Amino acid sequence: MITTHELAHLKIKEHNKAFYQLCQHIEPQYMQLEFDLRLYLTHLEHQASLACPIDA
Repeated sequence: MITTHELAHLKIKEHNKAFYQLCQHIEPQYMQLEFDLRLYLTHLEHQASLACPIDA
């Protein structure tokens, strides 16, 4: 997903409709993979905040 994203940037610089259409052309499951990655990173961020609270 990240490789697809960066390859698409070689042709289209902005994150616009054409950019995401190109991503899906390269990787048909791009949108699901991006969602899964964002969900995983949110999970890691939440876990880190539980392990080391900022207010401590």
